[in-house]
Amino acid sequence: MPRPAAAQPDPARLPNLFGMDRVQIATALAPHTARVFHSSQVFHWMYGRLQTDIQAMTDLPVALRAGLAGRFRVAWPEVIEVRRSADGSEKYLCVLEDGGEVEAVYILYGSRVTLCLSSQIGCPLACRFCLTGTMGLLRNLSPGEILGQIAVIARDHHLAGTSFRIVFMGMGEPLLNYNAVMRAFRVMVDAKAFGLSPRRVTLSTAGLVPGIERLARENPRPRLAISLGATTDDRRDDLMPINRKYDLEALLAACRRVPLESREKVTFEYCLIDGLNDREEDAARVARLVRGLPSKVNVIPYNEAGVPGFKTPPAAGAGRFRDALLARGVAATIRWSKGRDVGAACGQLVTATAR
Repeated sequence: MPRPAAAQPDPARLPNLFGMDRVQIATALAPHTARVFHSSQVFHWMYGRLQTDIQAMTDLPVALRAGLAGRFRVAWPEVIEVRRSADGSEKYLCVLEDGGEVEAVYILYGSRVTLCLSSQIGCPLACRFCLTGTMGLLRNLSPGEILGQIAVIARDHHLAGTSFRIVFMGMGEPLLNYNAVMRAFRVMVDAKAFGLSPRRVTLSTAGLVPGIERLARENPRPRLAISLGATTDDRRDDLMPINRKYDLEALLAACRRVPLESREKVTFEYCLIDGLNDREEDAARVARLVRGLPSKVNVIPYNEAGVPGFKTPPAAGAGRFRDALLARGVAATIRWSKGRDVGAACGQLVTATAR
């Protein structure tokens, strides 16, 4: 009597290699091949070539490919919506394996490509002017869920093997998901993966001083950007509650302790809100705060997102604020956000959980 056929494993339940680093892949593959370089080949296929079909990793032996395909999978988040802006930007809504949703943005500045990534579903910091903050925190993202945002956009825009920029300025506070963010960063800058220069990756924080101090000890590390938002503790306490724990003095002191490379600067993102933090005296205080620190200030006119009480300043007002900084010797530019018409700009990212 013939034996019944062995039950085939559910592909969705197989371990997902995507998101693993070199060491983790080598460990996972060790029981199945004695050749250490096979794990490096899989690593390069997944990240450098964006290949999700193990059977298509053609420099691996045929038998090994078949064996690995029956034991592992390479899976990215699923894109369920892409909203295209008139300015060429695109907002991606991705659903994760547990049903959670996260947004990422493809941004064009001329010919320069920047991908804006999320590090959490929602955000716990509750900055009053930010729509993402109204979600609260649902959970942290894994390294694979962070890298998956790159993969789905890179696939659509043929970015494999090209140079682009990454900014951790999407949903969430990256320094509250430190380990996953840094594991993803190390894959981003690996020459056999996405191959990005560390200078092309920027991490933005609302001001978690311990995280800044920890980041300062990393080598390599992403560039640092600080969401400033206000120039006095009273005003910043109100707008950005994290300031009640780490005030401006502590924040600036931590920034000054970051060992900057030659020509490297700390970026301060100043969200300019009409009638709230856009006066001449605000500009003067910004200049005093950053004095002596290699830095630049991106003046970001507020993007209205349905949060009551906050309005975009007029262009002339933004220009006056920038000019007031320049007159005080501060390197400053106005950064009008891309994708505002599709809810893809700074502070506008929010998923159906909050809607």
